[in-house]
Amino acid sequence: MTSADLPNELLIMLQRGDANAFNHVYTAYRKWLWVAALGMLQNEADAEEVVQDFFMDFWQKERQRAFTDINHLKGFLYISIRNRCLNRLEKDKVLRKRQSDLSFLSGQVEATDPVEEKELRERLKAAIGKLPRVRGEVFRMGYLMHLSRREIAGALRISEESVKKHMMLALRDLRGMLK
Repeated sequence: MTSADLPNELLIMLQRGDANAFNHVYTAYRKWLWVAALGMLQNEADAEEVVQDFFMDFWQKERQRAFTDINHLKGFLYISIRNRCLNRLEKDKVLRKRQSDLSFLSGQVEATDPVEEKELRERLKAAIGKLPRVRGEVFRMGYLMHLSRREIAGALRISEESVKKHMMLALRDLRGMLK
């Protein structure tokens, strides 16, 4: 086999589930993908996690893809990492917004000591309990369990727009109850 045949042979071996071929791809591209992820995420640990998660999923799900050539594989690897980074950034943005919303709710009553903080938590829990059933569920799932709108919509069998509306109404209602 010539060196020109090596990439094609590697792709064939990868599709067959050859662990050595996977190890070769992992060794050859891990650092390159980590640098790409680091450039997008600006955090070494997050970049490492994204790359590791990708390779685990790649081995389990994607290795059977019919890559036409080694450049096709490289493009797939890069685009996969890019998309995972964008998803991570979006999820982090949503999480920060939800944390900000929660701090606004709890900020309406300043808790300066552990007793006041406990009382505030109890008031928030009671206020959530007063919300209409679906609205309360949406709030708990989104703000306390950190599920995405899509995950909440699937679990409750409602549209993502309904989830968005319930979240907005829950925040409005809770602000009013906690004044």
